[in-house]
Amino acid sequence: MARISQHEDQELNLTPMIDCVFLLLIFFMVTTVFKQPYNLQVELPEAQQALRVQEKKLVSSITADGTMEINRELVTLAQLPEVLMRHKQETRSLTLIVRTDKGTKHKFLLDLLEVAKGLGIEKVVLATEDKELEL
Repeated sequence: MARISQHEDQELNLTPMIDCVFLLLIFFMVTTVFKQPYNLQVELPEAQQALRVQEKKLVSSITADGTMEINRELVTLAQLPEVLMRHKQETRSLTLIVRTDKGTKHKFLLDLLEVAKGLGIEKVVLATEDKELEL
């Protein structure tokens, strides 16, 4: 009579566990929202009252040294009208959100506003840091 030990018959089937791990991995990959960071890091000025803009708009960032970007695309002052017009047509927006550093000179902002007005942008919103969010 041959005896078979209990340890030889018992195997742990890992296939269902591996399937579950892959399903979870796929679920989290599909549901993750990828947010592109801004190329230019600016320190926004603070405001007591702020209005949140919900829909997709044209966003411009200006650093203290005058470097500009439109919707995360770096531009020079010479390229500004062409790039701003292209992004205006892509977003179909007549609103421009302007993010400026605390130390940005008014000349850079005025250059941007002049080009925006010439392209028919009707509304300009200045981005600020909300004091209540910092508490």
